[in-house]
This record gives sequence, C-alpha cells and structure tokens, in this order.
Amino acid sequence: MPLDINVKEYEEYLIKMGLEKDKYTYMELLAVATAREMPDEAFAFVGTGLPLLAAMLAQHTHAPNMTIILEAGTVGPKIEHIPVSVADPRACYQASTLSTLVDAFGTLAARGYCTLGVLGAAECDKYGNLNSTAIGSYWPKGVSETGRGPDVRFTGSGGANSIASLADKIIAMMVHEKRRLPDKVQYLTTPAGMRGPKGETRFDYGLYRGGELVVVTDLCKMKPDPETGILFLDEIYPGIDPEFVKENTGFKLDISRCRVMEPPTEEELMILRMKVDPERIYLGRKPKRKE
Repeated sequence: MPLDINVKEYEEYLIKMGLEKDKYTYMELLAVATAREMPDEAFAFVGTGLPLLAAMLAQHTHAPNMTIILEAGTVGPKIEHIPVSVADPRACYQASTLSTLVDAFGTLAARGYCTLGVLGAAECDKYGNLNSTAIGSYWPKGVSETGRGPDVRFTGSGGANSIASLADKIIAMMVHEKRRLPDKVQYLTTPAGMRGPKGETRFDYGLYRGGELVVVTDLCKMKPDPETGILFLDEIYPGIDPEFVKENTGFKLDISRCRVMEPPTEEELMILRMKVDPERIYLGRKPKRKE
C-alpha cells in the first residue's frame, strides 16, 4: 500500500467524494500525465495550482529526488499539503533553502539550474506560445486602439516568461477547450515552444536555451513537430476519441501520429486522492466544454 494509506480509509474517502476505485476524472488524468513527464533529479521550477499538484505526485512516486523550486525562493521542499501560492508556508516543509525571488531566478535559473519548468496558462497557440496576461486589448480603454480595455485581465507573467526562456524543457498544463487553444494567442506572455515558423523561432529572438515542450491537457499530450514547430497530437488518454480532441482545438491539429497513454495506476490515484489533494481543491475542477 503506497505511503501507508489505510485501505478502509481510502474506501470511505471514495464513497464520501463520489469516486470509484478503478475510474478517474479528467483532472486526475491531467495530473498523472504531467507527473510522468517529470524526471527524477530534475531541477523543476513549478507554478502553483495544477503544476504543483503534478510535482507532488511525481515526488511521491518515481521522482523522489526531484528538486522543486518555487519562484518566491523556496528550494527543495518535500510538500505534504498543497499550497495555494508560491509564498504559502506549506510550500516550505523540509526545504533546503528559503530565499528570495532574486535568488530563484538570478542564482539558479540564470546560471543554468533550471532543467524543467511546469507552467499553466489561459491560452496556448499552435506553436506553444502561452498567454497568461489578457484576453482582448492589452491596453486600458483610454489608450487602446480599439477604444476598449481588456475583456479579461489575468495575473500576468509572474516568473513564467523567465522560466520558459531559461529552462531546458517546459511542460504546459491546461484544460483542453477550443477557446484556450487558438491559432494565435491574443497576448504573447511566454514563448514556451519554438515561437513561430522558421525565421521567427525562439533562437531568432535571442533565446538560445530550451525549446523542448510538451503541452499536457485533460484530454491528451501535444508536442511540437521537429520541422515546423506546430503542435501535433502525440498521446491520447484512454477512452478519448482523437476526433473529439480535434473538435475542441482552435487550430488545425494533426491526429495521425497519436498513441494511447497507459491509464493511471491504482497507486497514482490513491496518492493523488489521499495525499496530494484530498480536499480536491484542484482535482475537483471540471472543464466548461460540452462533452
């Protein structure tokens, strides 16, 4: 039994939460798929929310020696209770260092100690560019060319742009909805993939590190084509129709190369449910798309 999880307590938990032992939700699939992309011994810059959910699962399973780094300056924690922000004291448990944002990005990331970045976003386009800034006009109404301000203003980059610019590999996590996967992001916050066609790649813009990307949604995994940089359907979750994924993607998605992911193991589900997010703060979310 993983991590001394009591069988009876687990069965009571399943009844209380309306879950089944051998069935899983979209958000559980998203967390498992992302965790499996995290190698042991990586130095992983992890954002709060869904990214931290997956990182905790990875630490409890195949990546016990992965060093989690939070942009507020926490390095190497063994997180027992899921934090709600990068500065949450619960993210500091057994950390090797409690420092500052300057150290996280200056001492670690800028010196090459960022092998993996795990990010969320509101939008991801066909090249893997991420938008976590605004939907609609970026500028306030008084100076906007459209005469109106943004429809929605998000939290902004935070450390996302810096992480994607310096990390060797980026995992972008998001719910799979057509509005979230447009042909082109409305605002380019983070160049997580190749950025654009040849001549407009991250390397053409002076970003000489990184470029390895996997976009993990609650339906599938997408990776950039080595030649074009455009995302294609690489791996699909059990029971999901590739055509359904295509219909819920805002750009033309190549589904010809996809394979089926191994389903979550009993151990992964038990750890997610009983250890990582027992209150289902993030696991309880549901997509807004039509099923």
